[in-house]
Amino acid sequence: MDDDFEILDVENYRAEKDQQFSHQFLVMKVMQKTIESGCKEMRSGYWNNKTDKFGNILKVYIPDSRKEFIESVKTVERIMICDFDEEAITNVKKIKERLEEKYKSLCNLEKKYWEVAKPVLKRSMHLKGITCSSGTLNMYLPYYQEYLNFEVECYGKILEELTKLTGRKGFYEKKHYGVR
Repeated sequence: MDDDFEILDVENYRAEKDQQFSHQFLVMKVMQKTIESGCKEMRSGYWNNKTDKFGNILKVYIPDSRKEFIESVKTVERIMICDFDEEAITNVKKIKERLEEKYKSLCNLEKKYWEVAKPVLKRSMHLKGITCSSGTLNMYLPYYQEYLNFEVECYGKILEELTKLTGRKGFYEKKHYGVR
């Protein structure tokens, strides 16, 4: 294995023309990935058993496509934060406030569900590691799944807002370079 490497002079480094940094290109790439993740069937993650060529059973986790979409939109938001105008700030804030309200509402419903659950059910759930914690949704109870589905819907709305923002910022316009 060759461990030799050369340290480049970073002060005089120039990327090739097609490797130049472009904020618009970065936004386009991350939005493209987000659109790809949003075009899939939205389903929860699960474990799948596969057998290798030796007959061993391997457990493979299939990721939750809803969470992948949500994280993709969050990445677009992080990349575009420097582009936010007042309209985007206001609209995204309203959507996130709706998310927070829904989360609190579902936490309260879960708490009430837990309070009225029969002791046998509670004991059975405890043995499976399912508990109720104030202010937190348990991923094994239906309230968490309901929240995730609502979160996908809300982050879809945030993506819509970010797409409108790219239009307001003129990211779709072609650059014209004239000769002087």
